[in-house]
Amino acid sequence: MPVWLKITVSCLIFLAGSTSCFSKDHLIISGHPEYPPIMWQQGNTITGAADHMARHIFKELGVPFEIKYTGPWKRVQKYAEKGIIDVILAAYKNPHRVTYMDCTDAFMADPVVIFVKKGRVFPFDKWEDLIGKNGNTNIGERYDPAFDQYIIDHLTIERVPKTRQNFMKLVAERSDYAIIGLYPGLASATVGGYKDKVTALSRPVLEEHFYMTFSKKSKYRHLIPQVNAVIKQLRAQSKIDLWINEYLTYYKSTTPQSPQQSPKAD
Repeated sequence: MPVWLKITVSCLIFLAGSTSCFSKDHLIISGHPEYPPIMWQQGNTITGAADHMARHIFKELGVPFEIKYTGPWKRVQKYAEKGIIDVILAAYKNPHRVTYMDCTDAFMADPVVIFVKKGRVFPFDKWEDLIGKNGNTNIGERYDPAFDQYIIDHLTIERVPKTRQNFMKLVAERSDYAIIGLYPGLASATVGGYKDKVTALSRPVLEEHFYMTFSKKSKYRHLIPQVNAVIKQLRAQSKIDLWINEYLTYYKSTTPQSPQQSPKAD
């Protein structure tokens, strides 16, 4: 099958019901479907603080746009690389991603922490303290390049599709720790029924920053300076922090709490 046909078929499958998959008359925006309260899937769209920020920005700039759920996080990044989507709502900057995406200015800090089962807390002051322990993190997550390489060289990490699966394995004592962003970790622990079962260690693994990113294949890359100007205004007004808190409350109040489940056998 020709490459162009494969891409078209894939687009039709994962963006079913839309006629704008390759639309050139408005921005196509997507984001991480499992990162509340910053962004998460809600039906066929992505909602959250980053979604709210993007809507504010592009309405102010008078740019037509559409925010879509396009699949798991790894696929979202691949779609940006291919130019199927124009913008990712929020992503960390790393050497690989900047080869196919241009980043705005950072719009928020995002601490990455170690979650453990309550009662199984261990001292953590440096990355070396994780050596010899079994850890988890989510599929598709990349962190600081130095830490990504440290994981490859020194740590035992299993990658799972969803944040709650990290907590399932912690509670079942099938792992010693999970590497998760603080915000989605707290949100997912609450609605997943793990709030009283897991805890975050006080020292972060590292502090990342979120950027809105534009595919290098998008015709809308020229908007980045204008987007940066609005982001600067929003940060000065503390609007983004306000939206994070509002969407954390919204996520907790609208997402049904799930009964705890045992992890499936490997």
